[in-house]
Amino acid sequence: MLSSVFLSLSALLAPATPPMATPPSHLGVNTRQDEVSEILEDRLEAIRDMDANGIWREAARVGGLLDEELGTAMDAALDARLKEGEDDPRRLLFIVTLRLDGEKVDHGLIATAATRALDAEDPDLARATADLLGAIAPDISDRDARAEAADKLLQRAGMKGAVELRVAAAISATRLGRGSQIAAARRVLASFLESADPNLRAAGALGFAEIGSIQEIDGVEDELARLSQLPGESGRLARAYLEQLRQDRFYESRLRRMRREEGSRRLTDAIPNDLARIERLISLIQELHLEGDTVDREALLEAAMQGMLKRLDRHSSYFSSESYEKFEQDLEAEYGGIGAYVQNDPDDGLFTITRPIYSGPAYRAGLGTDDKIVRIGDWPTVGKPTDEVIKRLKGKPGTDAVLYIWRRGMDAGLIDRPTEEMKIAVERAQISIPSVHSQLLPGAIGFVELQTFSRNAAQDVYEAIRKLTRESGQEELNGVILDLRNNTGGLLTQAREVSDLFLPEKQAVVRTESRFRDAKVFKTRGPAIVSEDIPVAVLINRFSASASEIVSGALQDLGRATLVGQRSFGKGSVQSLIPLRPERDDEYGDENRNGRRDNWEPMTRDYDGDGEFDYAPRIKLTIERYLLPLGRSIHRELDGDGNILSPGGVSPDLQVELRRRESWRLLEMRRIQDTRVLREWALERFDEDAETMGGLAYCDFGDPALYPGFEDLYASLDTPLTRDDVRFLLRIDVRRRFQDLRGSALPTGDFAEDLQLQAAIENVLSKRDQAPGQIKEYAATFEDPDEREERMAGAPEAPEPSDLARARELMSSTAPGAPLSAESTEELRQILNGLDADGR
Repeated sequence: MLSSVFLSLSALLAPATPPMATPPSHLGVNTRQDEVSEILEDRLEAIRDMDANGIWREAARVGGLLDEELGTAMDAALDARLKEGEDDPRRLLFIVTLRLDGEKVDHGLIATAATRALDAEDPDLARATADLLGAIAPDISDRDARAEAADKLLQRAGMKGAVELRVAAAISATRLGRGSQIAAARRVLASFLESADPNLRAAGALGFAEIGSIQEIDGVEDELARLSQLPGESGRLARAYLEQLRQDRFYESRLRRMRREEGSRRLTDAIPNDLARIERLISLIQELHLEGDTVDREALLEAAMQGMLKRLDRHSSYFSSESYEKFEQDLEAEYGGIGAYVQNDPDDGLFTITRPIYSGPAYRAGLGTDDKIVRIGDWPTVGKPTDEVIKRLKGKPGTDAVLYIWRRGMDAGLIDRPTEEMKIAVERAQISIPSVHSQLLPGAIGFVELQTFSRNAAQDVYEAIRKLTRESGQEELNGVILDLRNNTGGLLTQAREVSDLFLPEKQAVVRTESRFRDAKVFKTRGPAIVSEDIPVAVLINRFSASASEIVSGALQDLGRATLVGQRSFGKGSVQSLIPLRPERDDEYGDENRNGRRDNWEPMTRDYDGDGEFDYAPRIKLTIERYLLPLGRSIHRELDGDGNILSPGGVSPDLQVELRRRESWRLLEMRRIQDTRVLREWALERFDEDAETMGGLAYCDFGDPALYPGFEDLYASLDTPLTRDDVRFLLRIDVRRRFQDLRGSALPTGDFAEDLQLQAAIENVLSKRDQAPGQIKEYAATFEDPDEREERMAGAPEAPEPSDLARARELMSSTAPGAPLSAESTEELRQILNGLDADGR
């Protein structure tokens, strides 16, 4: 019985209470409901002046006197009282405690009712309620009830008053809450732990110990060690927690030793037989499989190794020489080359610059977005594999790449027969791939998009913030928004360095745990460059993982930033790259002495004699997990079949979904984009009036009429899309072209269209006592598109769409599988009857 659990927790027995007005001999009569009401009212009057332990004891006594039939009636009466909204704390505590002793308990109802008792002026009653909520937390399945209770507990934990009550409320909030609520509760405990008052430090340490976070939180173990030397209840608890910790460490150490011994035994005893099975399998595949003669041994071995690692977890993997070279390039983010993002254009098959790296030599030589590289020296690129073209563009810094550039509008015959006028010599340089794109938003808010945690990530973020501060013309920004959406992670050390920019010195950012080496705590190493009075928001989504979750989770745990967007991916593990011995990397001459091989540096020793520089294969092996500053693990847990046991991830403080559009609208938007009409239109208008178009790229106030000639453009598209839809598509191409003129890439997020970014802006402004409506750019663009369309209803109407477009609109006007109305069906029939064989 739960009531007996509560009694054992209190470890106290109240004195005997006044006798029940209705004696037990009456419990067998027929008027059950009347008797239940009389008993309940009598006991509620009796506990009016009792403390929490007396109330629990009385509830247990009453529950023990009820037979099955009377107990059922009492359960119904108690549920009715809870639903009626009883708000007296003592009566509520009695009712919920007695109800928990009954049958078919609605724990969500109990939690909602008990939450009201947290308002009790008596701190002991409020603490008893907090303890009760924590005790029943595992049984509460109603998410809304859990969230409401956690919010109320956090409110009580944050109020000035009895320390014991605040600690109890924070502990129960960690058991009931989710994501940001758990982080907020842990921050309360951390504030006690960091206090100069020894009594508050003791309360914080014991609170963390109770929720099982002794090792995860810096300072808890030391404080428990101090307490263990003292007499009294706190000293006894501290000694018990430390003894449990000692035993846990002993058994963990013993288990690690046993695993090492087992591994050594297998290495000496089992390998020959195990490998023999693999050898037989390879032979059977090559001899009997339908395509066995086309698969080489190396590929089969690689597949076997990949399979072993993937059996362990999704993040462990095998890297062949080729795949490791690409991985190393992505991680280093540096190479010798011309500095451009490139690909084969799917529309024309030509090798195309999708965007220059604006700090690189290609941009300085005049190359821009959509330029086509049709020849490199005497070597034509048309029809060649992308990797081969890229290899020829890369090379030693200081050498020239002679390129022949074809642009739209030029004679198509020049693609195969380029002239000298198309030749541009680009001097290769050491290219650093930028990890950051930034923009100063209206209201002097710095917007920094970090795409990956490469080796220069923290430096890039630092320089972006300094640059935006200078652009603002102020001593400091009014706010900073860090965008980690779609950032899948990178280097753990860079996660610490990026956090360092926002947090004070010597602040724990992340802790790693392993089964074969001691835990390690990564702390900030210098003062923050973003002062603590500058509001910070961090954008995350379901593709934010690993290092992104370390940074966002740490800033959330420590109360430094508001998280906006969607729950992150949930990768709370750390991988290490381990070479597979005895194979070795080929040797090279490190001419620039940077400690790694650049693609242009000469090979000095070729171990396999293939004439190419080769890395030794590696494995990426999961060896650690990480914990956030307040001890949270955000790793997504799966069972053996891949089913999600725990979603993991960092939960945002403000849950905001992306704008969703109907499928027909998205298809039509893609069709319009594929025509390239909008892109060509944007290029032409930039050539005519770059200043006006640059202003629209920054903010168009959601007004299509600001684009010169928009109505003619809209009419020419012959589309059922609204003007605002077309304006949205046009804005993408205008911003794309503006980057070349600006000489730097814009962040992916656009404050005029991005709902998550808008929520982050609103949050930052609110901390400056401002609202979006006070800033003209936000006042126009933050409104709903449908409202915007209504507001602009007075704008000139475009010509009616063609019959074919109208037919498309009719067919898309209903939900999938739903029938058309009779009127729409008849209109569609008339349209189709009027079309000729060519669809006109």
